[in-house]
Amino acid sequence: MDKKCPNLYQRARLSTGMSQEWAAELLGLSPESLKQYEGGKTVPKDETVARMVEVYSCPWLALEHAQATDRLGVMPEVNVQSLPTAAITLINRVLDFAERHRDRQLLRIAEDGIIDEKERPDFDAICRDLDGIVGAALQVKYPSDAPPKTKKERPEAATSERSGEKVCGIGSTTGYINYSTRSTPHASPNFRREGGVSL
Repeated sequence: MDKKCPNLYQRARLSTGMSQEWAAELLGLSPESLKQYEGGKTVPKDETVARMVEVYSCPWLALEHAQATDRLGVMPEVNVQSLPTAAITLINRVLDFAERHRDRQLLRIAEDGIIDEKERPDFDAICRDLDGIVGAALQVKYPSDAPPKTKKERPEAATSERSGEKVCGIGSTTGYINYSTRSTPHASPNFRREGGVSL
């Protein structure tokens, strides 16, 4: 395992406040196995890490595990960031790629199906830019401040959750249009003024 992440799995567990014993039980592991992973003595299988990601609610763990176990060195450099920062980084990298016409350069290089000596430096630079874009996309996918799995639904604007009625004000607080969601589908709105007089 990469020496920069010797306690990667421990950091993930500690971020939840779980004890080693409780986490091991939830993961279906022996406490000794979890201790081995957290001590850097053994590397967990990808399936085990996938369970850790779910149990700990730590999406960044999947990314850091992939980087730490990347024996071929094909993973781009990724720094886990907050979602807004990651999104800004991704958009900036894509826009830079487009503004520098890297897409057109790549098409010209690939046109004959051969990367010759003259094209090699440009091709390598394009690949570095693409690595930056892929890394930025992974930062968006695995942010440090991942949102909850489900967002609480907010009621529609001007909707009462209790009555199920939509109310639209008309210039004053004494008049309103009542569109009842319980009435017939093609019913006309009721126009009422203070005192309950229908128009």
